[in-house]
Amino acid sequence: MQSAVFQKYRRLFLFALSSGLLPLLLPVAAQGALPAESAYWELLRSRYTASSENYADALLEEFGVFRGLYPRSEKSDSLEFLRATLFEKKKMEAAALASYLKLVYVYPSSPLIPETLKNVKRLAESRKKGITAIFADDNLTLLKNHARKIVDEGTTSAGGMRGYLDFLELIADAKIGDLARYTIDEGRHYLYRLDYDLEPDRVCLLIGNMYQLQQNWRGALLAYGTAEILVPYGYAVAEALLEAGGVYLKPLKNYEMSRRVYNEVLDKYPAELAAARASVSLSEVDEAEEHYGQAVVQLEDTAKRFPFPEIRMECYARSARLYLDRLNNPEKAVASYERLVEEYPQETRSLEALSSIGDIQEKRLKNYPAALGAYCKISELSPESPLAPRSLLQAAELAEGKAKDSALADSLYQQLAQRYPQTEYGKKAAKKVR
Repeated sequence: MQSAVFQKYRRLFLFALSSGLLPLLLPVAAQGALPAESAYWELLRSRYTASSENYADALLEEFGVFRGLYPRSEKSDSLEFLRATLFEKKKMEAAALASYLKLVYVYPSSPLIPETLKNVKRLAESRKKGITAIFADDNLTLLKNHARKIVDEGTTSAGGMRGYLDFLELIADAKIGDLARYTIDEGRHYLYRLDYDLEPDRVCLLIGNMYQLQQNWRGALLAYGTAEILVPYGYAVAEALLEAGGVYLKPLKNYEMSRRVYNEVLDKYPAELAAARASVSLSEVDEAEEHYGQAVVQLEDTAKRFPFPEIRMECYARSARLYLDRLNNPEKAVASYERLVEEYPQETRSLEALSSIGDIQEKRLKNYPAALGAYCKISELSPESPLAPRSLLQAAELAEGKAKDSALADSLYQQLAQRYPQTEYGKKAAKKVR
């Protein structure tokens, strides 16, 4: 019976727990005064009309109370529009744009949409000028670009719960610091006021990511933990656990807890990509604890256990870095990079590995022929890659200088000038051609 009651009211319980309101819910007390919805709305609306600038702070607070009391009110679209205008008056550009976008995503049938789109276009096209442009938020610029695309091409938002989730993902993915608190509040409203059940674990993940943006590490951990409570094996739970492990590992430096969380991912999702990522992350824990040899062993085991190409390439590259930077073994570093190139010759990471091989052979092992071979192989495998002209120039300069092979140097400079004449590397080579 008690379990059934908890399941029925679990979201209210979780909201109260995360907000510090649980003590207020526990005593049995008479229900407090609840204002009539229509009268309360008319009061707020009249104050807005009379003096929105003087009442901006108070109204924003009261609008929050109103939507908490009446989450499914017919006035919700009007409330969101008024909130957006108040954010504008307070020079809170990101929050204003987000609120207008929320109206577009959640209430696509609202009669306020035409005016809302005009405001979205105006905000999206606004740009800082002068010295303030130096401090412009690049992520906000990206969100503005997306908003302009919505205005120009339109949106097919389904509205309601689906539209709300799409909106939350949009503003969370923007990673705008000024929107972190806003997104947390919107996520909580989605879960605990509207009681929406579409991917609640993903919403908790987004909330946790916003707490990380605020560097509120404990808040992030609570949000990630809530995802697992709501949907124990949800699709986003694995990602939430990986994020939690990262919080323990880096900012909190709690390596024991980090290891425990990553092992939980391995146990819950043994054959999935999330488990492979957790296995790689365990090597990070080993490295943080300065167990460099064990970190390499962990990476080798991960490459053998999981078939995902991106994981295997990551393991080889990390092993090479550990051999080079931590274990002072450049020969084994080269061997790890060569394994990556051998197994995945057409991947971009192979080109990067070849560049690293050339660098190690040239500067650490003084094996100039091997270095020349690595640099030249980049252009052979992928002549269209941006790395190709740079690596040819490295090879030519190495041949001309340390290797003292003028004939090879002339040949490489000529190839470079002919193949990539418009690049900065090709132009340098043209000056060398005899």
